[in-house]
Amino acid sequence: MGRPGIQMWTWKLCVLSWMCVGQAVAGPQYMVAIPAILESGAETKFCASLLQPSETLEMSVTLMSQEKNTILLKKSSSKEFHTCTEFKVPLVQDEMVQNFVVEVRGNTFYSKEVRKVKIKVYRPMTFIQTEKPIYLPGQTVHFRVITLDTKLRPVNQLVSDSNSNRIGQWLNETSNSKILQLSYALNSEAREGAYQVTVSIGLDKIQHSFKVEKYVLPKFDLQINASDEVSINREEIKAEVCATYTYGQPVPGSVDFKVCRPLDAYVGIPLVITREHPEGIPEIPMPCYKETKQTDKRGCATFIFTMSTFTKIDQKVLRDVLQLSANMEEEGTGISRSQEKTTVISYVVGKLSFTDTPKIYNKGSNVEGKVSAFGLHFNVILYTVQLKQCAFSGSSTVTVQSPSGQLMFDVNQNNKLLYQEKQLQDVTGKYSLEVKGTACAISLVYNIPTPADVTALSVEVKPEADCTSKRPKLSLNLTSLYSGKESSTNMVILDIKMLSGFVPDPESLNMLKRALLVDRVEQKEDHVLVYIRELPKNIGINHSLKLIQEHQVENLKPAVVKIYDYYQPSDQSDTEYINPCVAGKDL
Repeated sequence: MGRPGIQMWTWKLCVLSWMCVGQAVAGPQYMVAIPAILESGAETKFCASLLQPSETLEMSVTLMSQEKNTILLKKSSSKEFHTCTEFKVPLVQDEMVQNFVVEVRGNTFYSKEVRKVKIKVYRPMTFIQTEKPIYLPGQTVHFRVITLDTKLRPVNQLVSDSNSNRIGQWLNETSNSKILQLSYALNSEAREGAYQVTVSIGLDKIQHSFKVEKYVLPKFDLQINASDEVSINREEIKAEVCATYTYGQPVPGSVDFKVCRPLDAYVGIPLVITREHPEGIPEIPMPCYKETKQTDKRGCATFIFTMSTFTKIDQKVLRDVLQLSANMEEEGTGISRSQEKTTVISYVVGKLSFTDTPKIYNKGSNVEGKVSAFGLHFNVILYTVQLKQCAFSGSSTVTVQSPSGQLMFDVNQNNKLLYQEKQLQDVTGKYSLEVKGTACAISLVYNIPTPADVTALSVEVKPEADCTSKRPKLSLNLTSLYSGKESSTNMVILDIKMLSGFVPDPESLNMLKRALLVDRVEQKEDHVLVYIRELPKNIGINHSLKLIQEHQVENLKPAVVKIYDYYQPSDQSDTEYINPCVAGKDL
């Protein structure tokens, strides 16, 4: 095979980054080692070895591309040699694959091997850092620049103000393999805003921003201490707002505290257009709790509010979060600080834990364990324990341990399908269950008594009339009162039914729309609905409405005035009123 006078041999490849070729029989061998990936423009080296030459051989190493062939080594020898040669990798703009060709030739020997090498462009990484993110006008900006590269490169530094005006420049700066440190003194009248440090290396630009503004370090810090998560069944929620000076002392002052449950933005809620709000406000306002308190000697104010404030409205239009916000005003100075916090509403009302149970169950052995409840943020009244058993074989005993004693349930083949129930003497406390036997199933039920119907809303109606007029007029003096736990209510509705034959006086109706705490007034058939924004606790809110008799009605019956919570209409109260003129005749 091959051309006359030239003997062909079989060669093998040893390592990807090494070119190692040897004869299948004894004879000349050579090896060339070079990295598989070369850095563009960098100085690198390769090593070549010639072993067991039988004649004078010439070894040539060439780096070949479509544009240019570069001879890296050309050496003739009749003796073994090992040599390493440095060369400069060609400069390329993008990654490129070239051929690395090794030829060994003599009078009776010839070999050629071609391998591919990748020339890769390594772009330098430059980082800029200022000693702080915000500066006052007139301060000096100190910054550092470091380029993570193996070569020294000229660096063009540029500083621009908030209007992109060049205000400083450093040309042909080099880091000398160190961190480049520079500074710039801001003018005392420097414009406030964002500034940039720009580093230019060739066509690449790296930027770092800082701000110039007239800031004042805060005198005190404000913090809201509240749970990150609360259960929907929790009755009361506690939050503490604390203010401390930077040196640790408490801050005297007043705290305005507000908690709201926001509306879900993805639920379509109708908007109400008013003169004050032409852009429209949601027909259903989000429920909120507000209170103002003075800080105590610790610099803290404690607020306790109920979950029922945020559950009266349809849950589908509300998000499952509470947004807490506090604004603290320092006593004597008027300096204020604000803080916010978000608490997630969870629908987990409690957890049951099985403890002291074996990891492995053996057939025929007794199974013992305990069940305990924890994480319940409300007072659960346990007045019955229900047990339903289905024992497939054998028998079991369930022991319920209460603070005052214990109850036992026996389950066997004769009563395994029976329902068993026993009264517990204790109403609150910690309970545990212990099960012994060969098989059992437990159903534990917590029973919470239904609370009695108690309303905190009431309305009083005092009618006044001119009985001598040909067209009688009736004045209704209404007093709405709230006497619940909260400091105020959310929106309430006063539903005034007209007496038969009477209609509201238009002028009086317009005056009612502008009355104290009235959000809006609607007239629907023979009813007038007054939307009151809120009722303060234990303070009667007075409103009045005049009625005009359009026609006389025989056997006039009383009419009803009802007041109820906008979010929970079941929380309501009502009273009746009658025309005093008719009532006097009846007497």
